[in-house]
Amino acid sequence: MNAIFARRSIRKFTEEPVTGEQLELLLRAGMAAPCAKNSQNRLFFVQQGRGSLPTLIEVHPSAFALKTAPAAIVVCADLKRSAQVDYLNDWWIQDCSASTENILIQAAELGLGTLWIGVHPDPKRIVAVQKDLELPGHIVPLSAIALGHPDKVKEPNGRFDADKVFYGTYEVREPEK
Repeated sequence: MNAIFARRSIRKFTEEPVTGEQLELLLRAGMAAPCAKNSQNRLFFVQQGRGSLPTLIEVHPSAFALKTAPAAIVVCADLKRSAQVDYLNDWWIQDCSASTENILIQAAELGLGTLWIGVHPDPKRIVAVQKDLELPGHIVPLSAIALGHPDKVKEPNGRFDADKVFYGTYEVREPEK
């Protein structure tokens, strides 16, 4: 649980590079995530160097973190692969989200910082990443992950809220005064 609670959004990174070994562990974590009907529809694009994904930085207000991140991983879905497995129910968003979260948690375990940069469903962001990575239309990016050594360490998060937990059915709760 330590890595889960230690995972925080980092928007500024040091100049220390992310190693090839670290990147491989992150990719292994992403690929270990559950995948509906075992479609294995996810693709991972590793970008190294500050300022990667320049078109995304232009159109996405939170993508500025990529300016200092020494690496990034873009999690995408191959929609052709998804359709081959189940053309009626497309679960690629859940599949790619699970992969993204696994990468974020593994990065925290390695002492790295990350920022989940949402791409899908914003058409401008999707087109920007497709342009930056020269992707064909059937490869759709869900997220970009800015990655590196955090410029400062943040305290573990403690967002547990018992008021958001229901045992059984939903009940209306009056706000405390």
